[in-house]
Amino acid sequence: MLELSIVNQQIAIAGKVLQGETEKTISGAIVEIIAMPEKFRAILSLKALQYGSQWEKMSARLDRKMTSIDGYFYFTNLPPGDYLLEASLPTSLNRYKKVRTTAKVSAPVNGKIPTTMTEIVLSSTGIKGTITDVNDPKKLIANAKIQIQDSGDSTISDQKGNYLLIDLESPPSGQRTITLIASATGYQQVSQTLKIQRGEVISEQNFALIAK
Repeated sequence: MLELSIVNQQIAIAGKVLQGETEKTISGAIVEIIAMPEKFRAILSLKALQYGSQWEKMSARLDRKMTSIDGYFYFTNLPPGDYLLEASLPTSLNRYKKVRTTAKVSAPVNGKIPTTMTEIVLSSTGIKGTITDVNDPKKLIANAKIQIQDSGDSTISDQKGNYLLIDLESPPSGQRTITLIASATGYQQVSQTLKIQRGEVISEQNFALIAK
């Protein structure tokens, strides 16, 4: 859990980064301030001069933080004003798109900066749907395998026949054509070609399987 009491620092903006479909926290995400009050911009300019060529390579700076193992991040001692944050997952740039959100830092009250809390949701590339029996649409098929042809991406439907296949790769253009295959014991295999878009989850990509 985020500790809001840090010696000699006052947390101005704090929050966590979540995965859009599962709502699980994401560690290792980069949250960066990309728009800010002029006072903070001046502070950053001085820091950039101090660190020289190393400044751009730093993952932890006054304006750039990496989420902890529990998905939390925080920025300290920020001047009052409006800020624009951008979150990304450097280890999975081909699976998630960058997300931006705004945050406002209020003026100190009795010498203490009020903490602005925020949640940032990263949307991954994915597909979800339901597997049923073609002759009995109310019959939900559990433990069906859904996989992308010629890749290691696969998942299994749950007891309600639902599946979720996320964290899929997309090329720099953002779009990828795949063949999605559904199979289950006692049923014929079914496939479908579709296009997936980076940072978007296709909903209701359902399959109705035919018994052998």
